Amino acid sequence: MSSSDDSTRRAAWSAYWSSGRMHSCATSYGNNYGGAIAGFWRGFFGRFPPSGRLLDLATGNGPLPHMLWELRKDAADIDAVDLAELAPAWHEPSLHGGVRFHSAVRIEALPFADASFDGVVSQFGFEYADRARALAECQRVARPQAHIAFVMHHAGSVLVKVGREELGHHARLVAEDGLMHAAHDAIPWIARARSGVPASDPVAASRARDCYNHAMEALAAAAHASLAPDLLLEAREEVHRLLASVRAGNAASVLADLDAYRGELERGRLRTAEMVSHALDRSQVEQLREQLQSARPGSSVECRELSQSEGVLAWSLVSTPSGSPATGDV
Repeated sequence: MSSSDDSTRRAAWSAYWSSGRMHSCATSYGNNYGGAIAGFWRGFFGRFPPSGRLLDLATGNGPLPHMLWELRKDAADIDAVDLAELAPAWHEPSLHGGVRFHSAVRIEALPFADASFDGVVSQFGFEYADRARALAECQRVARPQAHIAFVMHHAGSVLVKVGREELGHHARLVAEDGLMHAAHDAIPWIARARSGVPASDPVAASRARDCYNHAMEALAAAAHASLAPDLLLEAREEVHRLLASVRAGNAASVLADLDAYRGELERGRLRTAEMVSHALDRSQVEQLREQLQSARPGSSVECRELSQSEGVLAWSLVSTPSGSPATGDV
């Protein structure tokens, strides 16, 4: 991956995590870190050695360090890394002294000594890396009896299905006849009308109004037909708010706010596209299981689908040292 790709990804995820969200799928399926996934991690942390040092990969705003700290308080000993710039709102160094965040770190090049950790974990992060190189780094920094656990995006999961639908919503919003273009063209005419000055080109003004109304109607129809309409509904609300704020003389500032929101949408599209493209099918996760088993011949390596009432949520992959409790099979 090129340095420019890294910079783009870092900017997109840094902006996202700076919003304070704890999880990476907080749009149309924000409950994906409860239920089966939370239960998986509670079980894993229940088996993790009480005095063990843990490494969390692609931590985001640190839901796993937060969970482990809540379970163990001052006994928690965690290093958490991410490619993005991090400053989790919940993290207070004076209170969470055993939790250390490291920004701008690639999983394929970890800044830790060999055999530093008793456990390596990742929640919706490991699969974004170059998996072979990342696994080699995990093996390097893990102690021989370390516990390893990844929760990874599943190509057939409800999360990925929602992601694919939201990519379609993104495309609709920024299309030539979509809401973003229609709002951009309408704002100057609205500002002029609210100033009391007659339109210099009534036909163009009427066309801009009609295009905006058509885009809003098309969005409403698409949202009604969608099983995951949150992105469309959020965009409709935000654009309506911006147009309601138009006054005489402020068209330029409202257009700048609209452009900024479009930038947010593009960063969201990038994150969603990454999720969809990096989700693993069964053959890919089985290959990863075999690689992990080969790297750790004395351990038990198990793969499972994590599911709940909505459907499949993720893959789990766990390497357990010999003699530790097993976790089940696919």
